[in-house]
Amino acid sequence: MLDLDLPKESNLLQLPVLLRNIPAGKATYTKLALWDTGAEMSGICEELATWLQLELRDEGMYMQSASGTVSVKVANCQFELPSGEVFEQDVLILPTNDTPAILGLDIIKQGFFSLKPEDESLHFHYELL
Repeated sequence: MLDLDLPKESNLLQLPVLLRNIPAGKATYTKLALWDTGAEMSGICEELATWLQLELRDEGMYMQSASGTVSVKVANCQFELPSGEVFEQDVLILPTNDTPAILGLDIIKQGFFSLKPEDESLHFHYELL
């Protein structure tokens, strides 16, 4: 179960996440993983994929972006939330470094999440089903 207090004024829901490539023995932490209910699949930026030494696969997948439809590669990566929940799955390799990591519906739908406004913050809660 994950409980965080997030800035109320932010338009983005961002969480800290630990990313791992188990076979390569590489891991890195990012505090800027975007919780994105509009993304069907989770993803990480090319820079992180390179640093983690992920094995990229071309599976003929495409992603809609602001600049149009782009071809994307896929890799297996492990995401760990601050509360210890671990998700190991295929992720999209994002063609931009604007957002280091995106947590999409493939992770989100494995649990229940809620946002509750408080005085100075938003209380974020996520719990696996």
